[in-house]
Amino acid sequence: MREKLRNKITGVIPAMVTPMDEQGEVDEDGLRQLTQILIDAEVNGLFPLGTIGEGPKLDRTERMKVIEIVMDEVKSDMPVIPGTGGMTTKTTIQFTEDAKKLGATAGVIHPPWYFHPSDEALIRHYRRITEQTDFPIILYNIPSFVGYSISPEVVAESSKVENIVGIKDSSAQMLSYQRLMDITPEDFNVIQGYGSLFLPSLTIGGTTTLCGEANILANDIVTVYKAFLKGNLDAAKKAHYRLVKLSSVIGCGTFPVGVKEAMNIIGLPGGHTREPAVPLKKEERSNLMAVLKELGLIK
Repeated sequence: MREKLRNKITGVIPAMVTPMDEQGEVDEDGLRQLTQILIDAEVNGLFPLGTIGEGPKLDRTERMKVIEIVMDEVKSDMPVIPGTGGMTTKTTIQFTEDAKKLGATAGVIHPPWYFHPSDEALIRHYRRITEQTDFPIILYNIPSFVGYSISPEVVAESSKVENIVGIKDSSAQMLSYQRLMDITPEDFNVIQGYGSLFLPSLTIGGTTTLCGEANILANDIVTVYKAFLKGNLDAAKKAHYRLVKLSSVIGCGTFPVGVKEAMNIIGLPGGHTREPAVPLKKEERSNLMAVLKELGLIK
């Protein structure tokens, strides 16, 4: 089963923003439009409700709504792997069961925040989820938001569980990414969480990225992947440097305000960010505009 999923969950899988209106409610039309834009860019899957998708800000009903909308637009066997992490084991099981019932391919699960569990507790947390749901899950290491890293020991032990099929590593550390590849089985998918690090990851054996840059430069990151597979490193590097340039500015402000404002500026359905969040400062917006102009996304 894990080998089959490894072959299915591969390539470019955008971490989707969740378009919202001025009141911070999910914008269904915007979400449908974004889903189709990404499908048309020939991505290999979709990852709604992650960090950039403001999943932790959404309640259970809203999360189900987002998954239903994305699944309805996909209308194919394209993998949809929503974020299903919660504050407790119980709520994470509920979110993961919801995703399973709605037809998702797997769930991407960050560790609990605020209360930092021990390694033993975290291993038990992930095992309990797989036992209760009988559904494939992907660990999600994102220390900049959760407040701590999933240790290599937890990853190595968890990789022995058949239904734990991979990890999305958003540490932004290539040495850490490489170590995870070294300590896990070959059929365990170590997924790059930064589009700007996708090409380096491919060169050392990686196969997959779940990244937010794809909301804005979907064609470029798809080019990185396709060009690399064809052995055209010049084309891959050209697209890679565009992703690096974009990554240098979209993290500004209260995340993901920078990403959504960039999308809005170039005519994509980014929408608003749910509070607490404020618009970019004048200098931040000016820097963002300069890079978008440099990339040829605006005049």
